[in-house]
Amino acid sequence: MSMFIETIKPEHECRHVPDSDPQYNESTYYNFASLDSGVVGWLRVAVQPNQPSGQATGLVFLPSGDTLLSFERTRTFGSEQLAVGSISIEVLEPHRRQQLTFDGTMSVFTDPRVLSSPRQALADAPVQKVRIDLANVADGASFGTNGDDPGNFLEETLALGHYEQFGRLDGRILIGDQVFEVQGGGLRDHSWGPRDWTGPLFHRWITAILDDGTQIMTLEVGRRDGSLTRRAAITKDDQVYEAILRGLTIDWTDDGYIRSVISDVDGPGGELALTAVARKPERFVPLRHLKELEDGSTQVTRIGYAAYDFETNDGRHGLGIVEVLDQLVDGLPIGMQSGR
Repeated sequence: MSMFIETIKPEHECRHVPDSDPQYNESTYYNFASLDSGVVGWLRVAVQPNQPSGQATGLVFLPSGDTLLSFERTRTFGSEQLAVGSISIEVLEPHRRQQLTFDGTMSVFTDPRVLSSPRQALADAPVQKVRIDLANVADGASFGTNGDDPGNFLEETLALGHYEQFGRLDGRILIGDQVFEVQGGGLRDHSWGPRDWTGPLFHRWITAILDDGTQIMTLEVGRRDGSLTRRAAITKDDQVYEAILRGLTIDWTDDGYIRSVISDVDGPGGELALTAVARKPERFVPLRHLKELEDGSTQVTRIGYAAYDFETNDGRHGLGIVEVLDQLVDGLPIGMQSGR
């Protein structure tokens, strides 16, 4: 179904009343890319109130190649706001303005691939004091599913309600004594409902901020029944439009990271080919989720990230991020093995 047919209301910006499912999850995620400074990253807050558990995660890619990561887990968090640990998301005006803050430390990696063994990697990495202050202003309306219709979902194993919204971000990132200005764009999402990271076989979620102010999102989800869900959206000058994702063409590294991906999109301006190439020096971040299965084995879900340079077939350029989720089979992404 379309991501544009349901009404996203002001109250959907707030925390939702959980059902009784122990896997109930509510999370919000903001990514950003600044063309001038070259900084790319994201902040995410998630809570599972029925456990209870909360997580705060921050990831920053610097143009030098250094990659910074913070992950915090807690059993203590508020019942109304989306704030955990070092991250606070303050809603100033629903679906219009939010203030993002990170105040804590991050681990610094020159080659974040080592995070495939996270415990040792985080123990060995140096840490830096980091402060992030970003003002987010909507660039077009929120779009997605509001959770009222159980038959309309993006991926039923990840969330019942899920909306996204492009934004314009302005602020700065302080890393030790370094200052990085952020004046760019990004995409946020907010989702709620029972979540099983092992539900989909894979997904590719692509966000690009182009030099003419256009922002593009494409998404492909591979389901366990063999079907594909594809979505796309384009925004410019505070107007968001639904687009059609015709397909993705992917080039993989030998060890299972996406080096480049082409999104073939039909948008309001006609056909568009959006090419993403992992920014040099290549820095791939393998985050993961582990689930013990009934047979005693462990399913590893890898959620990979990197900063990407973008180019369109009509000559525009940009910067952004690609999120790559896969179930791992024999240590490699299932999508890579199936040509996806």
